[in-house]
Amino acid sequence: MKLRVWWALARGVLLESLRRKDLWVVAILGMIIMAASGALGFFGVDGLQTFAKDLGVTVLGLFSTVIAILTTARLLPDEIRNRTLYPLLARPISRFDLLAGKLMGAILATWLAFVILLALTSVALLMFGVRFEAIMVQYALLKMVGLGVLCAVTLTLSAFMTPSAAATLSFVVAFGSSMIVRGLTMAYETSSPAMQWFFKFINSILPQFGLFDIGPRVANENWAPVPLWVVGGLLAYGVAYAGGMLLLAWSKFRSQAV
Repeated sequence: MKLRVWWALARGVLLESLRRKDLWVVAILGMIIMAASGALGFFGVDGLQTFAKDLGVTVLGLFSTVIAILTTARLLPDEIRNRTLYPLLARPISRFDLLAGKLMGAILATWLAFVILLALTSVALLMFGVRFEAIMVQYALLKMVGLGVLCAVTLTLSAFMTPSAAATLSFVVAFGSSMIVRGLTMAYETSSPAMQWFFKFINSILPQFGLFDIGPRVANENWAPVPLWVVGGLLAYGVAYAGGMLLLAWSKFRSQAV
């Protein structure tokens, strides 16, 4: 029963994303960039396979991250501002079901945008004569898991702050997570033992988006696939972290006056 409710809410998010033409904008931008990249291959520029793959994963990461944050950050505020939240809550739908369905819709919309960009990128890479490697499948899978975690983080932030603030902080965390982790690691190594636990704790609760991005491995030639136990561990971490974010958002939203 709950899955049917979640799917109904998720389908509404998908339809709204299509109505706003978010996915079409992403597709057009991705097509323009990858067409420019593919033109190099068409005119016979050799030795750019690494550049092509690096550009491809960069485009995928950039635009899918943008669509994930912008789609998710406005879900709850738009429902409240447009007063469409009240008819939903008047039905036998709990606030947790509402959040879970909205999150599912945001993830599906983000994944759809990612798949569109992935298809365009694949075409451009074929124009460069880049051969298929198994690690590319792992890249797509782990990237989708990371995008799901990003949607959960953004939804939780939107429950505690304004949409613009939630989107801004999500962009900072998404694009600066590796830098933040390096900073915490340096602070840990140079701090006193009494403060090391604090930096370790902060690092443990931050979303580790860098773990899901194996783009640098994909961009290089002849890299072996990631061990399956590592992929499985990252999948489990992603599901657990997204679930924790959903519970945190629910703990705030269940007592929030709307």
